[in-house]
Amino acid sequence: MNSPRSDPEPLAALQRVVVSDAEPLISLARLDLLSLLPQQFSEIQMPQQVVEECTARSDRPDVARILAALASEWLVPCDAAPIDEKSLGWGERAAIARALEIDAGLLVDDMEARLNAAARGIAVTGTLGVLVRARRAGRVPAITPLIAQLRAGRQRFAAAAMAQAIAAAGEAGI
Repeated sequence: MNSPRSDPEPLAALQRVVVSDAEPLISLARLDLLSLLPQQFSEIQMPQQVVEECTARSDRPDVARILAALASEWLVPCDAAPIDEKSLGWGERAAIARALEIDAGLLVDDMEARLNAAARGIAVTGTLGVLVRARRAGRVPAITPLIAQLRAGRQRFAAAAMAQAIAAAGEAGI
């Protein structure tokens, strides 16, 4: 498996079930593209800690979209006892634990969490990987404007990760 640092889409043959951390869900909800997830994975689970993180600000449109996905039952809440890794956030720790428990892939954007999960043998992708796969499947016309929209909303991606994702999607840079 390629390093999560060097490949925005290391999960070309990703497991059919994935566990998600909050950031990819929030990012895709902000773009109104949560529907890309059930097109790419047969089941998307989110630990209760991630549900709480995603729904903390009920006045935001992304929260309403995440709640609608939960209501439609393709986004599945689950229980998870977080791994003991104090340097990671509560939701990241729970998502990694659940992915380990059920031998699933992991959707996470935070670099430290990606590296921690990869070191544990978990297949990892994030928002950029989902967007690249969607572009390759013809489900979005381009990812460059989507990345720009996320960045305008204060989402941070490493410059190298953005460049690699844009190149993987066959597009020119931002």
